[in-house]
Amino acid sequence: MEKGLSLEGKSLDQLLERACEELSCLPEDLEISIEEVSQGGILSSKKIKAYFRIKPARVLSERANRAILFLKELFHNADLNIDLKTNLNQARMEVDLILSGEDLRYLLVNGGEPISALEFLTNKIVAKALGVGPKVNLKPEGIDLEGERRFLRALQRAISLIKEDKKPRTLRVKTRREERIVERVLREHPDISYTFEGEGKERKVKLEVKPQA
Repeated sequence: MEKGLSLEGKSLDQLLERACEELSCLPEDLEISIEEVSQGGILSSKKIKAYFRIKPARVLSERANRAILFLKELFHNADLNIDLKTNLNQARMEVDLILSGEDLRYLLVNGGEPISALEFLTNKIVAKALGVGPKVNLKPEGIDLEGERRFLRALQRAISLIKEDKKPRTLRVKTRREERIVERVLREHPDISYTFEGEGKERKVKLEVKPQA
């Protein structure tokens, strides 16, 4: 939610002071749009109407700091060695917190369910403190969790189709983590075999029904 307000008064300096007080910020944190200027007359005084909005970078920075404060305390209390880096994405008006460290692996089990739950909780904590606003995303460094979730859905779909029509399916495999997803999921389907083929960009996994003995 955008933090801004429209004010009307006799001078811009007066309005700026009021805006800073009501939005709890400094003058340099504000963007100002003059909406109306009336010079007044014999029986009326000069009037200025302006819209004041906190700059996107300031909004994002405030939410990032609140999220980092919560997460650092949480990681400290849980004795987790996880580092945080901040990326303020003004184009999307979102905060990306990049997570790294030896204990990050604990947040990546089960397809990244723990990190998704932590992201949800972090946004709840930030919203409670600052109100509804730009989203805070938790992203493991060097790992495309959303891509892995898409791969998992494609894999599960392929398995379902193979069981229906008995025809083999082939999926492209981009990373070693995706290979481990195949290995983990196929343990639950002993009637389906898998074979990795190719290297690099040509790496694929072939899925098919196991021949009956």
